[in-house]
Amino acid sequence: SSRFGPKAHRRSPVTFRSLKRLAALSMAADGVSNERLRSQARRRVAIYGGAYDPITNSHLTCASEIVHSGKADEVWLVPCGKRPDKPKLKTPPIDRYVMCQIAVNSTFSPSFPVKVSDIECFEPEAMFTYDLLCSLRKAHPEVDFVFVIGTDWLQEGTNIATWESKNPAWKPGDPLDKKLVVTGDKLLQEFDFLVVKRPGYEVAPSPGDPTGLKRFGPRLQWLAMERGMTFIEGNLSSTELRKRLDPSHRDAGAAEADALRTIDGLVPMGVLAYIGRAGLYR
Repeated sequence: SSRFGPKAHRRSPVTFRSLKRLAALSMAADGVSNERLRSQARRRVAIYGGAYDPITNSHLTCASEIVHSGKADEVWLVPCGKRPDKPKLKTPPIDRYVMCQIAVNSTFSPSFPVKVSDIECFEPEAMFTYDLLCSLRKAHPEVDFVFVIGTDWLQEGTNIATWESKNPAWKPGDPLDKKLVVTGDKLLQEFDFLVVKRPGYEVAPSPGDPTGLKRFGPRLQWLAMERGMTFIEGNLSSTELRKRLDPSHRDAGAAEADALRTIDGLVPMGVLAYIGRAGLYR
């Protein structure tokens, strides 16, 4: 018989119960499939924070090397917000954010996974590290965040476990010593850290800890390159660039263009142009 013949009428009738069972099986299969997709789609994002006042070629080199190391799928540069504790940080957050965007978009190819986050740009002041990472985790539940630090944070007199955050329960009129709470221990337990070696700041290994990092926390690891590559580092500092741009370091009668020339090649061309147009560091 043809597909429209008598045999077609002998098929089992489609009942509501069978449709319901089929839908349940389909939903269960979709659930498993979606769960697999969610686990496969998780990204590891390195948070590379700083003042970026201004961003330098060394910052960009470090960001690219984090990607090349395979320790993160993406790197997000996070220019800090206003820092009342750093009176020398006078450049507005929006200018530092724009310079970072110019630098990233003029240095890397469009598909290279380095981005700039404005999460602190429009806050009244800079966010504490634990608060920043918790905010990012809440906004991006599909991402595993890792915080980038240098070995300068692992020296005598520094202790991440003592880092503080805002006390969400504090309100005006409460004692000022209750405005902050220690969250460093939670920071070390809940987030991974990627440690970049800084010249002059060594971390000594020990027989029980060849990495030298275990004594600082359970989730610290070195930024190490894959496949025999050597980590390329730079020693450019924003402090040096600001010093060169400072009018007090200029020869009497020297034009502003002469000052800009002293940092040419140390920042992307677009950043150099932005500094000149915006009149920064005069």
